[in-house]
Amino acid sequence: MSAIQLLLGAVLAVPFVLYVRSRRGEDPIYAQGLVVAALIYVGFAVAAGAGAGALVTEIIGVLLFGAVAWLGVRRAALWLAAGWAAHVGWDLLLHPLAGSGYAPAWYVRACVGFDLAVAAWIALRPEREGGS
Repeated sequence: MSAIQLLLGAVLAVPFVLYVRSRRGEDPIYAQGLVVAALIYVGFAVAAGAGAGALVTEIIGVLLFGAVAWLGVRRAALWLAAGWAAHVGWDLLLHPLAGSGYAPAWYVRACVGFDLAVAAWIALRPEREGGS
């Protein structure tokens, strides 16, 4: 079942990448997406009534991924690829594939697939924008 959820996440990354590709200025959209990916876990923590420690940890994640997103827009797009890839680590360390207690396991698995696909596209895309 988990392989299907990982694959589903990767498949769902395709429309996101196609949408971003259709817009002018891809990197800011990838940066916003990275912050939203981190914010979703804050939402899960709040909705589940997770403790203050979990909420603070997730907010720190938003700040960390926000900083990487900023670097990706201001410095080099490879920061964005690294940020999306690092989000996989966040998924797996804080929200094991069995679930964290407040983030559904199916979502964590799908998020890993999505994050990996987006990171790979950014790192391997044929052209770079904004001097990246």
